[in-house]
Amino acid sequence: MRNARRSQSQLIAIGQDAPWVIASRLGALSRAASAPSARDVGELHRMVEEKWLALGDGWWQMAAQWWQWQAGWWLRPQPWLGPMGDDPLRWWQESMRAGDAVLASGLRPVARTVARNRRRLAGRS
Repeated sequence: MRNARRSQSQLIAIGQDAPWVIASRLGALSRAASAPSARDVGELHRMVEEKWLALGDGWWQMAAQWWQWQAGWWLRPQPWLGPMGDDPLRWWQESMRAGDAVLASGLRPVARTVARNRRRLAGRS
């Protein structure tokens, strides 16, 4: 359950911080629409670049978490093997925890980026 709480808290943090960051950036863009400064142009470039970096980082972390789970999964008894196999309920619960761990590892870079942006943009206001 620990991973589930971690991914839920990351989703909540993203849901709370992302609208603030979007509103802050849209406000800055609307104020600089006619004559953007070098700082505004840099912020525009940063907005695009950081999304790709967070996406790529999250993707790789999710893939690593998935492969780690897959490697361990093949080494444990499977429920379809009958009496020699593992308990099916425990097997499904473990699979759900592994899926949530994959989600949490993918959300980590996004949540970190959004929180950093909120702190940085709040300092400018």
